[in-house]
Amino acid sequence: MGLSIQDEFIRANRIRALVTPELLAEARADPPRARRSAALVEVLDFLRRNPDPELPRYAVLRTPDGFAVVRRAPVRGAPPTPDGDDRHTTRREAEHAVLLRRLRDYGMLP
Repeated sequence: MGLSIQDEFIRANRIRALVTPELLAEARADPPRARRSAALVEVLDFLRRNPDPELPRYAVLRTPDGFAVVRRAPVRGAPPTPDGDDRHTTRREAEHAVLLRRLRDYGMLP
């Protein structure tokens, strides 16, 4: 079970067109909510409201050497698994890495 037919249509025909290098730069800059472009708000809303159960779910964990992106376990109570060896110095950098992973999972980034 993936996205609904309607959400798949929105992903393919609306959201994919909004994901541009400029939008990714804006997301990396992390403007205050009041200053986010309509395109960034739409992309973030889509990603937040549409967790595809067939795709990984990510979380950010604090580690002794920064922040790490992990994959949440599909079974409740099981520990998360690291998603790569990279560490981020700030939580914001790690959250941006999660955004990029989610976009890649949906086929909107190479």
